[in-house]
This record gives sequence, C-alpha cells and structure tokens, in this order.
Amino acid sequence: MGALRFVGPFLFAASIPAFYYLVGPWGPFLTVAALLAALIGAELVSDRGQGPAVAEDVRLFRVLPNLYVPVQLGVIGWAVVVARDAGPAGFAALAVSVGVTTGVFGVLAAHELVHGHDRAERFLGLVMLTGMSYRHFRVAHIFGHHRWAATEHDPASARLGESFYAFLPRTVAAQFADAWGFETRRLHGGAIWNNRIARDVAAMLALYFAIAATLGPRSAGLFAGQSAVGIVVLELFNYIAHYGLTRKRRGRGHEPFTAAHSWNSSNALANALIFNMGRHSCHHARPASSFERLEWVAAAPELPAGYAGSILLALVPPLWRRVMDPAVQKLQTGISNAPA
Repeated sequence: MGALRFVGPFLFAASIPAFYYLVGPWGPFLTVAALLAALIGAELVSDRGQGPAVAEDVRLFRVLPNLYVPVQLGVIGWAVVVARDAGPAGFAALAVSVGVTTGVFGVLAAHELVHGHDRAERFLGLVMLTGMSYRHFRVAHIFGHHRWAATEHDPASARLGESFYAFLPRTVAAQFADAWGFETRRLHGGAIWNNRIARDVAAMLALYFAIAATLGPRSAGLFAGQSAVGIVVLELFNYIAHYGLTRKRRGRGHEPFTAAHSWNSSNALANALIFNMGRHSCHHARPASSFERLEWVAAAPELPAGYAGSILLALVPPLWRRVMDPAVQKLQTGISNAPA
C-alpha cells in the first residue's frame, strides 16, 4: 500500500518516550539526531525528480495526517506530565525533541488539514496548532502567505541577504499582525468575540492556566518550551522555502506566482518523511491538493542541500549566504532573460 511510505513521522514521535525510558532522560535527543540523519541521508542516497501523483484512493492517505495529530498531541501531553519530575537534562531533551517533531510532523499534518475542505479536518488542524501555541497560523498562512508569497507583503517570505535571526522576530510578529488585520477587515467592526485571533489568544491563555493549575509551572514551562522549538522549526522551513525569490511588480500588483518562486526538494525518500512538502511549488499551484498528489515540477528551483541540510545551513548565516545568494541571483537572472 502506497500510504505506508508516509509512516515515518509516527515512528519518530513514538521514539521519544521509548528513548526516554530505555536510554535515560537525555535519550530523546536521539530522536532529533535520527531524524536529521534520515533526512540528510535520504538526500545523499536517493534520486531526485521521482514520484508522480498516485492513483490510489485519496481516503487512504487522508487517514495519515488525521491519525498523526492525536499521536503528536499524545506525546506532548505525556511530556508535559513527565516534565514535573524531570531533571534539567531530561527537561531540555523533552522540550527539544517534542518541539522538533511538533515543528516538523505536527505542523505538516496541521497544514495539510487546515488546507482541506472538510470542516472536521480543519478543526483537527486547529487543535494541532493549539498544541504548539500558534493557532493564528491557519489564518496568516492561507489568507496571507498563499496570496502574497515571494512579495514584500508576505512576512513569511525571507528577503535576499536577511539572516534567519533577523527573519524570525519579524515574521512571527508580522504574521500575527496580518492575521489580526484580516479578521478585523472580515468582521467590519463586529463583536471582538467573532474575531478568530482574539479567540485564539483567549484559548491559549486558558490552556496555559489549566496546565499550570493542574500540573504545575514546570509542565506549563515544558509546553511553552516545546511550542517555542516547534515555532522556530516551522519558521526555519518558511525561511528557506522562498528565500530571496521575488515576484516582479506589474502595474498595481505582481506577476503571477510560478514554480520559480519556491525552493523545492524533489527527493522522493526525504519527501516520504515530510508529507511531500518538499514539492512546495506544486503545493502553491494546487494548495487544496492532498499531499500524496503533489508532483515534482521540473522548472522549480532545488535547494542545494535539501530541506534538512538547508535548515542546518540557515543557522549559520555566512555559510547560508555563501551558498544561497549566488543561487538566487543565478535563478533571477535566468528568469529575467527568459523569453516573454
């Protein structure tokens, strides 16, 4: 069954409590190491340009993100409870490992669900975003990023020469502001409780209060810590996905979004671990398409080191710019010289 190709996220999530009990409190760090090794290793040993859209029943694949969300939330809940008695090493290992799986697999599952047409799936995606304290993402992403990606209006598109450490605070604040602005315009001055972002803030405050009141401040701190790690991982993905790529101005707007405005990783093996999101250009072209139907686009630019390698590279800005800035300039020169 083709859907079995995408079970990797479940194994990595389950490895966190397994390593914790089998190896010791620092054991969950092994989950992060194993994930990086798997993603980078896939880029080294597997080919590119594979994976046409599958012909199998889409319902077989929709089960996966729907099932993954409760798995990730279960791991978060387990870690929040265990954190009460964990020492410093265990606490750090839980925050980092759970946060990484939240920021990679949890976000990708939520992203898949909030893009869908099924109301129950969108709600489940929102629940997952609640598990990383980033509920407003579904508004900012769908109504902002997908409209303005690769333009100056999109805070989730990194500018040429901008380091990740400058991008992170800018994008986090601006995405929240954009989501709030969208809701304000949608409501035309209506009751604030109808504002989804206001409800998001209230929901998160209530959740943190409930965790602290029932389990204690250490548990609330673990929830905040894994959320912070998850948000950083998500925004690292955003940073590399459109870095330096821009849509030219045309009159009062911009040129249409094309495959050339997203960085991709077409590696079939690596994509099996990230719900095919390395085929990012195809996702922007068909945002409502289920993940297994995303295709390799020959015209789409490829990240030199795949997604995992590029995320590590982005953490060292001089190395990142040395590799990526020439790639961006070469790509943009090719676009400008292309026949009309």
